[in-house]
Amino acid sequence: MSVSPQARRPLTELHTYSLGHVYPPNNNKLPRFRPVYADYIVYEQHRHEFMNQPRARAALLHGGLVWRLALHSLGFDILPSVLDGISREAVPFGLMLDVNGQTYFDDELSEEEVDFMCGTYYVHNNDGNVEIVSWWPRPQAWAASGLNVGFWSSRCESWFLSRLENIRQGVSRERHQSTNDANGPMTGKQWKGSLKFNPGTNKMMKNVDAACCSLLTTGKDSCYLRRL
Repeated sequence: MSVSPQARRPLTELHTYSLGHVYPPNNNKLPRFRPVYADYIVYEQHRHEFMNQPRARAALLHGGLVWRLALHSLGFDILPSVLDGISREAVPFGLMLDVNGQTYFDDELSEEEVDFMCGTYYVHNNDGNVEIVSWWPRPQAWAASGLNVGFWSSRCESWFLSRLENIRQGVSRERHQSTNDANGPMTGKQWKGSLKFNPGTNKMMKNVDAACCSLLTTGKDSCYLRRL
């Protein structure tokens, strides 16, 4: 496929979604930002809007939890449309691979969009540090979890539905209520602790990846393996 250099555009030109940065209140007597259930509803509405854009196909191709969140917005009936081919944003903003002199394009989310899909906030503290918290585990935490078995299992689905119900039932409705919402957004470290389950799963997946890569690279110089 021949594409002119002008067809590729910087990601800064991509209209995307983000929950953005949260800064500490000017009044130090006010408590730090603690997302409540209304914030989750806003995030969910924005995610539904995003999934009605051409970038939706990239979210479905991402796999894992991002894939499931995409389906929660659009429903399972949307799945066959992934096979219809790339969206109009794949060439300017998506993945570009050069294989044996041929250029191929596919839809791919930016890092910012992946964070958005997971409901991520960048919370600035008074000491200048930024704490990253998310309603759902980001890919790094998911990849290291006991739920990452290479496909969306019944256990993954059970966890997803339980988490969704815990958010609906267990997160504060009041902004400054004095409570510690265990069902609210968590840091990457907290997510990793929460998603341990079977500790041998991560080692198993690394061995599976190594075996698959070894098989695919027989007689080749490199391999490209899209993880779930």
